[in-house]
Amino acid sequence: MRALAERPGKRLRSVLLHAAAVGATNPHLVRLAALVELLHLASLLHDDVVDRGTSRRGAPSARATVGDELATLAGLACFALAGREAAELGDGLETVVARAAAGLAYGEILDVERAFDIDLSLPDYLELVERKTGDLFRLSCSLGAAAAGADSDTLAASGRFGAELGVAFQILDDCLDLATIESGKPVGTDHLLGLFGAPTLFALAADGTGELATLLLDPAFDRDDLPAVRAHVTASGGLAAAHELARDRYQIALAALDGLDSPRRTSLTEVAAMIWPESA
Repeated sequence: MRALAERPGKRLRSVLLHAAAVGATNPHLVRLAALVELLHLASLLHDDVVDRGTSRRGAPSARATVGDELATLAGLACFALAGREAAELGDGLETVVARAAAGLAYGEILDVERAFDIDLSLPDYLELVERKTGDLFRLSCSLGAAAAGADSDTLAASGRFGAELGVAFQILDDCLDLATIESGKPVGTDHLLGLFGAPTLFALAADGTGELATLLLDPAFDRDDLPAVRAHVTASGGLAAAHELARDRYQIALAALDGLDSPRRTSLTEVAAMIWPESA
């Protein structure tokens, strides 16, 4: 857990929290940011166990270093630490954090259950993305706005922005599984586990020949088959369709900011621009 904390990545969730809390003088802002990062660390530890990941943030994953059992327990410890922070901070925060943690867990369950499901519908895919990623982005923005003493309308708008931005972010991350560029994780890992993101789901729906489904479900499928998958998905328009879906959710996120005060809207928009690559 400490090794992951020392390689913090972009800290997107805590950055979003601070952006939503622009102008706040709340003395607990850092603890709130640490809380959302603890939840994220927990999800990463458990993700790597579920996905059998061997690396994370440019180094061996926790489960590759100490085994699945200790990595799972470390994830539970992160969840517990986040819960303790929420309880100590009070004001009903423990309930809000518990709901977000439950959403994360539910998203992980959906992810496992849909493995090798070539008929997964887009609404079902979006449900798991909303739980797996959107809920924590929502929590970050909501906590930040609350820390700044925002009214109920601002809290709701900030939460909607976070949830939609999280969905856009996750769809783009699924696109990276087909990328040839360095993405910070072994390319194609999701496909080897039968976890098909938006690009592949769009391609499967458009594939009248059934060739892509046959390839993905072949018991002998391995990394050598990934270029063929990438070719199928790209040629069928799956990658382009997924990018368009991500763009749509990104625009919905920005639209949620329309009624916010200028400093908070500007602050959150700047973070959103960091997340959304120009090439997307």
